[in-house]
Amino acid sequence: MIIVRLRGRWREELLATNWRWLLFPAWLIFRPLVWLRNLTFDLGWRKPQRLCVPVWSVGNLTAGGTGKTPLTRYLARWAIAHGLQPAIISRGYRAENPEANDEARTVSECPVICNPDRVAAGQQAIANGATCLIMDDGFQHRRLHRDLDFVLIDATRPWGADDGSAGATLPLGYLRENPSALERSSIIVLTRGALITPPLLAHLQQKLLAYEKPIIHVEDQSASLRSLTASGHPADVIALSGQAVVLVSGLGNPLGFERAALGYGWQVIASLRFPDHHHYAATDLATVVAAAHHHQATLVITEKDAVKIQPLITAEDAVHFRVLEVRHEIRSTDQALLERMLSATLSASVRFRSP
Repeated sequence: MIIVRLRGRWREELLATNWRWLLFPAWLIFRPLVWLRNLTFDLGWRKPQRLCVPVWSVGNLTAGGTGKTPLTRYLARWAIAHGLQPAIISRGYRAENPEANDEARTVSECPVICNPDRVAAGQQAIANGATCLIMDDGFQHRRLHRDLDFVLIDATRPWGADDGSAGATLPLGYLRENPSALERSSIIVLTRGALITPPLLAHLQQKLLAYEKPIIHVEDQSASLRSLTASGHPADVIALSGQAVVLVSGLGNPLGFERAALGYGWQVIASLRFPDHHHYAATDLATVVAAAHHHQATLVITEKDAVKIQPLITAEDAVHFRVLEVRHEIRSTDQALLERMLSATLSASVRFRSP
């Protein structure tokens, strides 16, 4: 498989070479600043602001995707099923506008409010009628009190390093904080565990147990392919078994997508990696369609990318695309624990609001 890193993914190229040490001066500044900021909260010099509704944070340790969207959608649906009106508050990273960020496009269950100031976003959501908040990518946003802190660990790249090592903090690596930050989490959520070998998974789980936090697993239950226009019935992923495929993605960590594709038995010729949250243009689509013609391959994209590509594509070019849809589920043995912890936050919120 040929990995093609398109514009905006220069850090991946740089960090794979000895030139990465050019970033060492920036690392000497960034790491102490993160440590000092966390220290002010740990010592109580700065207090998180509490809002009058439950707040559930979904975040991670690494820069790049860990599979937060399925858990965010699960929490939104759980809240609705229990009579709540959830809202997602997001920083809005690389959003074209607050109504068109990736979370709003892929999680349709509830409104999404984008604002780098998550406290202000939460207050706005409550004013609009929200009775619980889901904070997207919120682990490092400590100004807002959260009742539950979900921290996701991607089993394919747990510490931001493809080799499973501890990696390094930004900008020399992909870790936003050292793994010791897991000590302030409420729940560790392990994703994409089926994409690594059982021994590696067991080793990772053993390391996570040292933090003495509950661990739940998000598993891929089924996968299917649909046309970009959503016409016709979805096909099983084996429909492309042995066939030439070119992957197209704008993900923080495309490794999980690529490993899944290989696991389905597809003949993956190339993976075109656009930047995370990429906004596709006509020139991008011309590039990927040309790749499909050159390799006589089918283009496979993720649901996250489909919502941004579909409005730009012509009917003639749409025939080259298939969208991979994966249904994710909380492991059945973990659901009872998760429900108890979510329910407990509702009781605590009632006590907090009571006069």
